[in-house]
Amino acid sequence: MSSEAEYLAIPAPDRAQHLWRYTPWHRIHPTGKPEEIPTEVSPAGVSLTMLDGSEPPKGVSVSVIDGNLTRNIDSDIGGAFIRALSQEGVVKISIDDGIIIEQPLLLTVESTGSVSGIQIDVSVGANSQTELITLIESGADWFGLMRCGTIDKSAIFNDVVVNLLGDSKLLRIEQFTLLRDAQVKFGTVGSGGVQTKGDLRYILDGRGANLQVNGSILSAGKQHNDHHVEIMHEELETFSRLKWHSTCGGKSRTIGTGMLRIAQGAKGSDSAQVFNNLLLSKDAEADSIPELEVLENEVVGCGHGTASGPVDDDQMFYLKTRGFSDNGARGLLIAAFLNSTLNEMGSEKLHLWLIDILSTEINENKTS
Repeated sequence: MSSEAEYLAIPAPDRAQHLWRYTPWHRIHPTGKPEEIPTEVSPAGVSLTMLDGSEPPKGVSVSVIDGNLTRNIDSDIGGAFIRALSQEGVVKISIDDGIIIEQPLLLTVESTGSVSGIQIDVSVGANSQTELITLIESGADWFGLMRCGTIDKSAIFNDVVVNLLGDSKLLRIEQFTLLRDAQVKFGTVGSGGVQTKGDLRYILDGRGANLQVNGSILSAGKQHNDHHVEIMHEELETFSRLKWHSTCGGKSRTIGTGMLRIAQGAKGSDSAQVFNNLLLSKDAEADSIPELEVLENEVVGCGHGTASGPVDDDQMFYLKTRGFSDNGARGLLIAAFLNSTLNEMGSEKLHLWLIDILSTEINENKTS
């Protein structure tokens, strides 16, 4: 079956399905008509360098391979749609076993035209230590990003996706599998795009796998940011933490839904999630829905929580008595709020780079 036929064979989901409740499929579809597959699609381009602009070291490679990425879930309409669009093959990033890289890798993804999409496979070798930033900026009016991969045994891997799109729509589909004793951090930094829908899934499929998922979302104007994060504990003594912080200004809306699943037999697993939202205006809206599905009795812990509120007036007053302007004080509080997840995404080099990005975005009138 062709990729186009595969997509068209999947019924369009309705809002009764939790994944599409807050962003119906027709709203994120590039034409608004789920039965259509755009024929004029511009290929996306990628470049991989070190964070300082130098060439990646030996042991890191980028290639294009035939085929398509798949996820082991039913009715994966988002993934099927990106596969139907991206006919240029799969961009494969390979990190060899045992390689240790001292600074982050930077993968820049660029697109043009009305509609564009790309599939990226990330293969992280056993006992390696690496960091990868995927930067999405400028580009097409509608962009689809699908990433899948495997983090091999005892690898240490930090991965951050940064969305700096302009007035574009972004559909982001993701699935990664962690093998035994892998230590992994996945981060999402978002301040771009008029509408974003993310379906992010992580499978802890090896004993002792350790996962942290962090989000720092800066939303303003009429932006709509909807991220669904699903973490599946399939093996013994696995550990996960999901921490998601969103700021909402203007008439924007953020949605964060988290599902933590602990399979029967995954004894000794430990999982928790928390969503925090900072409301910057009376017209902004934030929705957080943390969920648990625990099929194993012998677990270390499994918790969830959420909280939303405005900027603290007492903190604003204190900063203004120290000479800060109103906008300066708000910007500082926003930066501190988002930095609490930003600083858990990786190394100091990675954190400092992300702070520069965040500071620039906050200074561009995203404090109200």
